[in-house]
Amino acid sequence: MTGELIKEVKHIQQCLVNKDMDGEEWEEKMEMVHKLEEVVTYLKDAMGRGIEF
Repeated sequence: MTGELIKEVKHIQQCLVNKDMDGEEWEEKMEMVHKLEEVVTYLKDAMGRGIEF
């Protein structure tokens, strides 16, 4: 299940990125993308420890 969750988070990241954006809106979206990457890193670490969500 954790692998599926990681795939979903990655999909959300891709949906957030729109190359037509600029300025403050782009920066806010990129901040969200980076925070989601932290979630993915946490989930991968949890998988390595045998924790299942």
